[in-house]
Amino acid sequence: HLPMIYAKAKQESRPFFEVLDYYLELIRRLHIRTYAYLGEMRASTNPLAYCEGGFYGGHLKLTDKIKPVLKTATASFGITALNELQMLYNGKSLVEDGAFALEVMEHIYGTPAENLCGLQIRQFREQYGIIEGVSDRPYVSNSFHCHVSEDITPIQKQDLENRFWNLSNGGKIQYVKYPIGYNTLAIKSLIRRAMDMGFYEGVNLSLSYCDDCGHEELQM
Repeated sequence: HLPMIYAKAKQESRPFFEVLDYYLELIRRLHIRTYAYLGEMRASTNPLAYCEGGFYGGHLKLTDKIKPVLKTATASFGITALNELQMLYNGKSLVEDGAFALEVMEHIYGTPAENLCGLQIRQFREQYGIIEGVSDRPYVSNSFHCHVSEDITPIQKQDLENRFWNLSNGGKIQYVKYPIGYNTLAIKSLIRRAMDMGFYEGVNLSLSYCDDCGHEELQM
């Protein structure tokens, strides 16, 4: 959670990248420990993956340890709240600025961490309270995406997020949210544009609902 690391650095009067490097190294050690633990598992725990070719190199005997198969596996640094980090840094979103966020991504080379977007906002509030644009919503932005509240066009969103694309080296997607009744030919054109830019492109349609009150809203 990048804003949490930034706030901690400010609170302790330490350089942000020094604190960031501490946590990156902590994650590296956790990854190494995880690989060592998983490598001792037997292929019989998942025969389809480890014995029948489900994973690359997965042609082991049931009693074999899976360590050889893990050589082709990857581990990464999952990031959240890049938009909120920029807001905490200078009060501007990724749409308004993004230079500091870009510097951080060049330092990390991370991947998204989607499932933490609700938990981390609660953790941040417990330590640093509610800060406008950073922790005033019940979620944070995932990965390098512009905030969902930004009033921008699909082309603007593609162009703005393109700066971070090659700095996020796994599990990434660029997507645009469209009204249900939007011109399908225009959607196709925008998907082709995204593919030309090298994106793995997603299309979200505007059906919104509230888990608390049951309200549904379909944009046409």
